[in-house]
Amino acid sequence: MLESRGIKRFLRNRLAVLGLVIVALVILVAILAPWIAPFDPLKQNYDELLQPPSKTHPMGTDALGRDLFSRVIYGSRYALMIGVAVVLLELAVGATLGFIAGYFGRALDSVIMRLVDMVLAIPTLVLAMAIAGAFGGGLWVMIVAIAVAGWGQFARLVRAQVLSLKEVAFVEAARALGASHLRIILRHLLPNSMGPVLVYTTLYIPAAILWSASLSFLGLGAQPPTPEWGAIIADGRGFISFAWWISTFPGLAIMVTTLGFNFLGDGLRDALDPKFGRQL
Repeated sequence: MLESRGIKRFLRNRLAVLGLVIVALVILVAILAPWIAPFDPLKQNYDELLQPPSKTHPMGTDALGRDLFSRVIYGSRYALMIGVAVVLLELAVGATLGFIAGYFGRALDSVIMRLVDMVLAIPTLVLAMAIAGAFGGGLWVMIVAIAVAGWGQFARLVRAQVLSLKEVAFVEAARALGASHLRIILRHLLPNSMGPVLVYTTLYIPAAILWSASLSFLGLGAQPPTPEWGAIIADGRGFISFAWWISTFPGLAIMVTTLGFNFLGDGLRDALDPKFGRQL
């Protein structure tokens, strides 16, 4: 994906490198959660209710005596799982429809893009809330709801890439040699359109994390006692005046993670398309 010049441009971008480090650390924490977390994130301890940050509990405890540090650590698993699952679902639907609309055009293009316009006419979070609420909420319902509400952006992006690529010389040559539509899409259009899709994917994961945290905060996402960051913030909203740590630390985790992905996505964009950075 990245040529040597692109890698050098990426490494010269300090914020991009910082984003890569943050994302790598979040992934590492998620993988090593059972070994990093000092306590069971679900275990209740009624002798240590609402304890402030200390050596034993670096981020304090919640209203049920659960160690907040352990819950935030395990929450990184849910954040990454939700972000990746949403993006994969949206890619499966949006990229497929985008390729069909851009490559075949005509009536298919009109029908698909009108459907995209209908989806994008409603704010993603509002539509996701409506879908999640209609099906009773829950972790997987939330993931599907966010994916259904957001696939249109991927469809538009992929369609634009296909429209710009399908008339270039190497695609015309493949068509003249009798290559099938599937071969042209898989061998020529798909590899050459992955740069912008990769960048948008990196920038979309933090958006999915924020939307999932919002839905969980409203009770439409992950349900107790799941240690998901939005759900943890919701647990602490009634104690914010005297137990600030319950909502603050998962909120900081969301902020740092989303910043890391955004820095990384911006760096990849500039590395893959240096002209874009000069145009800003």
